[in-house]
Amino acid sequence: MRRPAFLLSCLAGLFAPVVRAEPPLRNLGVTVAPVGAYVMTDTDGARESGYSAGVAWGYRRGFSVMEVGGHVASSRRRTEATPMSIRITPSGPLRVRPYLGVGASLLMAHDKEDVAASRALQVGAELCGGVGVELGGQLFLSAEARYQNFSAGGDPFSGERQALTSGYLGLGFRL
Repeated sequence: MRRPAFLLSCLAGLFAPVVRAEPPLRNLGVTVAPVGAYVMTDTDGARESGYSAGVAWGYRRGFSVMEVGGHVASSRRRTEATPMSIRITPSGPLRVRPYLGVGASLLMAHDKEDVAASRALQVGAELCGGVGVELGGQLFLSAEARYQNFSAGGDPFSGERQALTSGYLGLGFRL
């Protein structure tokens, strides 16, 4: 009697559906941040502040502690962009996801006097931190703060530096 039960269990095993592990979660998040503010500190210590808006993106895999991101933000006087930053974040699916990151930034002035002073395009470094809060479905809220340090002239390693500190609030969606 054991033989038929063994044969039946072997046959059931042959026709049972194969259970596979799910592939790691990969997603691209895009954030539109219409609410932003910045403070620019010049080489002379003069400060300028204003409002700006931006678009940010981030790509992550489900259980990885690293993600890749970037942004473009613009105000009345300048546009700044970080094409790619590397971020450290907790792994796994979380409702609240904080991150810290570093990247290379570009700053382009819109004012004619800045362009005339050969400061049309400046290169610098960025340190960013933020948090995303899942709203359900594919939507999330995002808050990000950035500190960027740019060369005041054409040489990215120049000792004359200026700093740009900014913060943004936005709504994001996952593709």
